[in-house]
Amino acid sequence: MKRLPPPDLDAREVYGACVSEIPISDLAMRFTKAADTLSSLAEQYQSRTTTNELHLYPASEWGNGDQIVISGLTKTQFTDLYSTYLVPSGRSTRIFYDKLLSAAPLGKCPLCGFGQVSTLDHFMPKAYYPYFAVLPINLVPVCADCNKKKSSGKLKEQSQPSHPYFEVPEIDAETWLFATVVETSPATAVFSVATPKSWPEKLTRRIRNHFKSLSLASRFAIEAASEMATLSDYLGMLGTGARIGEHLTMVAHSEQLHFKNSWKAALYEALSRSGWYQDGGYRRT
Repeated sequence: MKRLPPPDLDAREVYGACVSEIPISDLAMRFTKAADTLSSLAEQYQSRTTTNELHLYPASEWGNGDQIVISGLTKTQFTDLYSTYLVPSGRSTRIFYDKLLSAAPLGKCPLCGFGQVSTLDHFMPKAYYPYFAVLPINLVPVCADCNKKKSSGKLKEQSQPSHPYFEVPEIDAETWLFATVVETSPATAVFSVATPKSWPEKLTRRIRNHFKSLSLASRFAIEAASEMATLSDYLGMLGTGARIGEHLTMVAHSEQLHFKNSWKAALYEALSRSGWYQDGGYRRT
């Protein structure tokens, strides 16, 4: 999980541009009349995110596309505003979608740190909160795997994950992701979360929810296994355990400077502390 700056897009501009694409004048008029109500709902979004209170927003019924949401507009009409008037590449409004998509540094998913960004995730699922379907701060650039794994259910106080746009700086500045080297043949790694004791309970809960809901323990373990398979041959060429230890420590430090809580930073930190691994455990047998 890595923080992203909130998108530099005006919510009313994006909404208005999507509405202007609607060919049916009566429908477009109803969306225009709903603008003030939607703005009021959006104004609380950031503060409710950081206080773990997004669950206070009213949720729509599951699967009932004809449910009236706001100003006589149905759930389906709100979700169509996104899928029909923001996403398609042939529309002028696609510029907003592409700007959001390109916000992730190096095109890497902020949720897992290694997947390639290919879509936008509705932090508050449009299946339950359709009125936020085209709200820029509710749209996060992610990889396909994270988008599929992330929960699309109603938000609950105990299960709210971290929001990349509004999470506190501590998640980037302090270490909370750790790995343990397992003395198997070949060596493997197990990942876990251990937040600083100074963190408030809600922050720790969000990080743990994030780690669990995206199945990051198993996904990180797969990345680590691939990394160690490649690393084995190189370490064999270094010769002594001391030189191996120096190399692992140097890489761990470099990775931590780049992304303190990446799977790779956690892995190399664990490898740099494992005497068993450096004394020959790295070999594939």
